[in-house]
Amino acid sequence: MVNFVSTPPKILTNFLNKFQPLFSKPTFVSFSTYVSGLFLELKRTNIQTIAKRTDPTHYENLQYFLSESKWDEEKFNNHRLKNLESNRTTKTCKKGVLVIDDTGCKKWGFKTEGVREQYLSSEARITKCNIVVASAYCDDKKRFPINFKPYIPENDSFFEKNFEQNFKSKIELAEELIEDAIEKELNFCDIIIDNWYFSNNFVEFIQEKGRTFISEAEVDRLISYRGKWVHAGELVKLITSDKLRWVTISTPHGKKKGFYTCTFKSKLNGLKGKFLIVLAIGEWNKDDPKNVHIYVTNHLSYSSQVILKKYALRWQIECIFRDLKENVAFDHYQVRSIKAITRHWHLASLAYTFLMVCKLNGTFSKIFRQKPKTVGKQLEMFRRLNSLTAADWMMQNLNFYKQTYLGTNISLPRAS
Repeated sequence: MVNFVSTPPKILTNFLNKFQPLFSKPTFVSFSTYVSGLFLELKRTNIQTIAKRTDPTHYENLQYFLSESKWDEEKFNNHRLKNLESNRTTKTCKKGVLVIDDTGCKKWGFKTEGVREQYLSSEARITKCNIVVASAYCDDKKRFPINFKPYIPENDSFFEKNFEQNFKSKIELAEELIEDAIEKELNFCDIIIDNWYFSNNFVEFIQEKGRTFISEAEVDRLISYRGKWVHAGELVKLITSDKLRWVTISTPHGKKKGFYTCTFKSKLNGLKGKFLIVLAIGEWNKDDPKNVHIYVTNHLSYSSQVILKKYALRWQIECIFRDLKENVAFDHYQVRSIKAITRHWHLASLAYTFLMVCKLNGTFSKIFRQKPKTVGKQLEMFRRLNSLTAADWMMQNLNFYKQTYLGTNISLPRAS
């Protein structure tokens, strides 16, 4: 496979041209180069390897573009989302949900801003990493990132250098992401959070915004049952089998899952108002560490089936994180400032968005007469297309190709 970028395939060029008004001419060249390079099959994707595989470009230009050039990453991200909202296939809808979660980018040293020894969920251990809190839109047909907020540990030297910057917890960053999604007027029915984010303060914030949420309770969460406060983990012992009802749902991956459920309205310790509680007995998959789950929502009219189906969409953000890291180098960056890192995250998000749009529009199915179903397969098809484009350029520029990529001055006749 030809693995360099000369002129990007037309479908990518047309996509990137939508962002041209946000950049100066030189900056737009660096922007196009950097995003195009994120699709290459490189052992280590970073500024240096992209520069080596892209014609013509210089390491210094890409370094400046990511770290110092004048462009607003928030305006850039808003433009990405506006393009998605303007398309009937990709726009958000009331059937979708807003998912909040965080992920980590593993690093080897402490010289990068925000890197500390902290919990990395993908490896389930404490290690050196950057942490980012993210929001995503998910429904039965599509999923994409909305925004990112870097989490800076309170003892990081970043705060010594930036006195105007105050420490923000992951919960506070999650609140900003919810406000951001509301201000963008994105459509979604519920906010889905996992048990780590299920704190009283966060729930109160969501309810003050007039929004509904679905989460899973920790086993020590106090729930009122028959007039007594009991831990969520004890409910399975108190609810008799005659109260259980079998429900089956279809997951976003098209699989059927069945659970024995019991649904009742109750109170939560430390929170005002009533909540709907769902006890669900069953496993989501073979890696599910427990077969009893307690779900909570402030949407009192939902059935247990609806709650389980909507909560299943939460796993979509894990798929987004996986695709971002495995396919478009989200966790590979050769920069140390939070500003440059955040810019890289947004550019990787744009690369992911391009592949998602191609999937929804059947772009590569029309070109190659195949039906790639995953983002990874979309990337394989794009690389094939890029190889064809690069091979055509190579045949038209044989001497330049020999000198630049093969390190030789052999003169070959120009292809007709």
